[in-house]
Parts: sequence; structure tokens; C-alpha cells
Amino acid sequence: MSRAGAALALALALALALAVAACGVAPRPPAPARAPAEVVDEGGRDLFRAAGVDGAFVLLDLAAGRLTVVNPALAGAGFRPCSTFKVPNTLIGLATGVIPDERFALRWDGAPRRVADWNRDHDLASAMRASVVWFYQEIARRIGAARMQRFVDRFAYGNRDLGGGHDRFWLDGALRISPRQQVEFLRRLRQGALPVAPAHAALVQRLITREERPGAILRGKTGLGFQDERAIGWLVGFVERGPATYVYATLVLAPQAEVDRLMPLRERLTRQLLARYGAWTDAPTR
Repeated sequence: MSRAGAALALALALALALAVAACGVAPRPPAPARAPAEVVDEGGRDLFRAAGVDGAFVLLDLAAGRLTVVNPALAGAGFRPCSTFKVPNTLIGLATGVIPDERFALRWDGAPRRVADWNRDHDLASAMRASVVWFYQEIARRIGAARMQRFVDRFAYGNRDLGGGHDRFWLDGALRISPRQQVEFLRRLRQGALPVAPAHAALVQRLITREERPGAILRGKTGLGFQDERAIGWLVGFVERGPATYVYATLVLAPQAEVDRLMPLRERLTRQLLARYGAWTDAPTR
């Protein structure tokens, strides 16, 4: 065999060996996500006790991979999401086209509601800001029970039980979610792991902005309701502070008669707890 022929044969043999190796070796699967290190801080319960309420708090530091939990038993218990469900409800409305864009608006039907600010026309931003129940009930009706169930299942949202009426299940129906599950849902929203368009995820996060400062943003959605003869107060969301991002959920429980007290209290306790763990500088609500 000539020198040129030998070289060609060697090249072909090497190419064949590489092809066989490439076909015979399966690609390495991606490494599973590492569970965050968990820290239980029972001292954080003193803030709830000082306010004369029970409660739980969960904070996930995405950069550090650290989960801080106050009152682990309550943090793992399921409660009605109340108006915190406006976050997934908006995502589902956007995904199904029921909400075509952020300019979406609905006219008030003229029926008086208990909150004065609900008794007017609203667009998507104002309905989220004022937590307008009738607005989001209409969105749920337009989505329909079957599509709502499909997305709640895809989101793995709480116990996924929509019993109690397709326009009421999050208010006084069967849906339950724990503070831990709230944080996990919001983590997936933040990290693009939900089956929704990135633009829709970004819009919803903008809609729940509560305060902006130089280098820091506090985002959150409130919820208020009743369960097991107690008043429930929620505040769940994100903190963006420099390069760090935190996901949090605050749950506050009190006797039913004290429901009005929970409205300012859930915000105050959240800010105190975020400050305790270095996620936010405590300050009064603007």
C-alpha cells in the first residue's frame, strides 16, 4: 500500500472509531438541582408572638441556596391561598388568551362591594394593586374549569383541588397551599421553570411590585380570608437587592374578629422578617 493510501486508511479508521464511540456513549444527564440548605429560626416566632398572632415565614435565598423557615410545622400546613391566587390566575389568563395583554380591562357591573375601590372599572394593573375579587372571578369564568384545572396541575400548585366553584375555589373552596409551596411556586416563576411564556412571567412580576429603591425592589401579593374559624393573612413575593434575589412567604393567623388587623400587620411582619435575615431594610410602607 502506498504511503498516501496508508494515511487515508488510518484517517478513515480514526473517524470510524470516533463515530462508534460517539454513538455508543449516552449523553450524561443533567445533575439534579441541589436542595437548598435549610435553617430553622425559632427566634423569628417572637415577632409573631409580640404582635399577638400565630404565623410562619419562609425565605429562599436563591444565590446562597439557603432556605430559612420560621415555625416549620405551620410552614408545611395547607391554607386557602385567598388573593395570592391572583398570581397564577393572571398567568393562566395570559397563557389562554383570556387576558390578551397588560392593557386588559373590565367594566364594573354596578353591584356595590365591601371595598370602595372595587366599585369602579379596572384594568389589569389596578385590579392586581387593589386585589379586586370580582375582576379575577370574571377572569376565572372566562378561563373555564377545565383549562383552570389543567394549568393548576401543570403548575403543581398546592393540593390542586378546585372544588367549591370554579370562580371561588381559592377564596372559600378546597384549594390549599402551604408557605413552603408558595415559595416553591414563586421560585419556579422567577427561574423560568413554569410552563408559561417568559414575557408573561415578567409581566406578572412587574404587576406585584410594592416598592422600588435604588438597587432594591420589593414585590409581593397579599391575601386575606378565613379558614377553620381563623382569619388568614398572606404576603408572598420576591426581593431583588443588588445581585441577590429572595423568595418569601408570610402567613399570619388570628381570631376571625381580628381580620382587619391583619391587613397592615402582614406587611409590617414581612418587612421585619426580611430585615432580620438581611433581605430588606425595614421601612414603613410608602
